[in-house]
Amino acid sequence: MNKKTILLIAIASLSVTVSKAQTQERMTAKQIKIRDNQVEINYFQQGQSDTTLLFLHGWCINARYWEKQVGYFSENYSVYAIDLPGFGKSKAKRTNWTIEEYAKDVTAFIDAVNLKNVVIIGHSMAGEIMLEAALTNNPKIIGLIGVDNFKIIDVAFTPEQMKQMTDFFPLLEKDFKNSAPAYADMMLFHPTTSKEVKDRVKTDFAKSDSLIGYKTILTQMQYAYNDAQRLEQLNYKLYLINSDGFPTNETGLKNHCKSSFQVETISATGHYPMIEKPTEFNLILEKVLTGMI
Repeated sequence: MNKKTILLIAIASLSVTVSKAQTQERMTAKQIKIRDNQVEINYFQQGQSDTTLLFLHGWCINARYWEKQVGYFSENYSVYAIDLPGFGKSKAKRTNWTIEEYAKDVTAFIDAVNLKNVVIIGHSMAGEIMLEAALTNNPKIIGLIGVDNFKIIDVAFTPEQMKQMTDFFPLLEKDFKNSAPAYADMMLFHPTTSKEVKDRVKTDFAKSDSLIGYKTILTQMQYAYNDAQRLEQLNYKLYLINSDGFPTNETGLKNHCKSSFQVETISATGHYPMIEKPTEFNLILEKVLTGMI
């Protein structure tokens, strides 16, 4: 091996090391207290722009699920990803874990950090949170993008399906640590979902605060019962990036999204397309943002 080759390898190795260090630096967490110091938000921020992307994670996970998006979109946007209170490293001094309270957290964070021209990108449960926040008609919010949510608007469940859901909640309340990962295995993965993704999700579910985890899924289900009516009041076009693991009922969206909607489908992923197929997900999200802004 000649000296030139050795030098090139050394430079390449150094570049990789620097790149990893920069990624770690960019994903260094920050904290801010909001709502009369009753809520502490742990968040990540990268990029500077007049347009802000605010990423909200789903049930029992955390802001690091958006790691591949924070770096990618920071070249053109100011990007924020937050841990919702009770998950990740965010905390709140309260016993009320409703969608309405989470929406107040999001609005207070937007105001406290003085975010402008905010596009909220909400995964799973955070779809309801962004919907509730948007219904306040906050002028700082300019767009909404859901990720794998609002798929069952106007879908009627069979008695057997209803029984399965009602039977699940007592199990979750009694043994959250085992029932929550079992739920993920049954409902949230695609046959192509990698073991790495499955293990990550199930571990995060099992490590979540069982009381908060139980209360948040219960209150989300209660809130979602009236999603259709709330969509009729929404003054924003609703953009969705949904997996095809479970189909999106676009007829229901058409019936209730009075300000229009657009569904982009990402194929062969489970409930977590942002970590299952991050490259494809980012390209779809980029397309949606380009058409929106």
